[in-house]
Amino acid sequence: MILRRHLLLGMGTLASLGTAVSPANADTSMNLRRFVKMRGALDRRLVIGCVTGRYDGVVDGQVTPLFGVVSAVFSLYRPHGDGFEVASLEQAYYTDLQGGQVLRHWKNPYTGEVVAVPVYSEAPSLLFFGADLIFHTPKPPSPGVHVAHTARGPETIGDDIVFVEQISVALEAARGGQPFTYRDNTVLRAQASAVDRPDTQSTPSQTNFNAVVSWRPWLNMVARPGHMEALGYGGFGVSRANLPAAWVSATEQARPGLLKNPERVVQAAWNAAR
Repeated sequence: MILRRHLLLGMGTLASLGTAVSPANADTSMNLRRFVKMRGALDRRLVIGCVTGRYDGVVDGQVTPLFGVVSAVFSLYRPHGDGFEVASLEQAYYTDLQGGQVLRHWKNPYTGEVVAVPVYSEAPSLLFFGADLIFHTPKPPSPGVHVAHTARGPETIGDDIVFVEQISVALEAARGGQPFTYRDNTVLRAQASAVDRPDTQSTPSQTNFNAVVSWRPWLNMVARPGHMEALGYGGFGVSRANLPAAWVSATEQARPGLLKNPERVVQAAWNAAR
């Protein structure tokens, strides 16, 4: 989830999605519905996901705490062929590890430099996925950008269903620059007895997130050895009242329209695609 969806714009072409589900594909169809229920909704309602986490730096095997992060993703789902189309956006902030406040400036422990901290305010974008749980966007990738976005599962642990969503991004180095890599895993977990109820259209899921990522450009460390690791926890199907307080406070100032009417903001992606 966190701070990487802006990397996915233009990542791949739209897959060819059929319309019929044969008896042989019944299990695949059921697992697609399970995944959508845990990540989104079958009935086109707005679904909110959030993550609270932290980033550490890793240089020569030594780990240095850096900063926290709070993120929220707003999504709308609708059927598309034998899969689903998703319109979504992410709004995310880096935070102080001690007090949890949103950072405006931050002192880099590696360089001693005080740098301005960006806010990630993403425009709504479209994704598509079918029963194979491979994600696509309508446009081909930009030159030098390589992306894979997929989910695998389900696995069962007792009465729980588990899916793992994985994103890998590699940006080739421009002349005189450095390559950028990003890889994350988000584990979605929910009770099978709740997910498989025929009268439910969406089931809240718990998530755990981890990522390995190159130094962000705003750290002014792209030429230095090392990388960052991120860990986080959260969920999909979160109510607005349960979004992290630091996220809500910052968004009231940075993007009040998102708090007032998130459905309208997200729907802009569908309207633009017509």
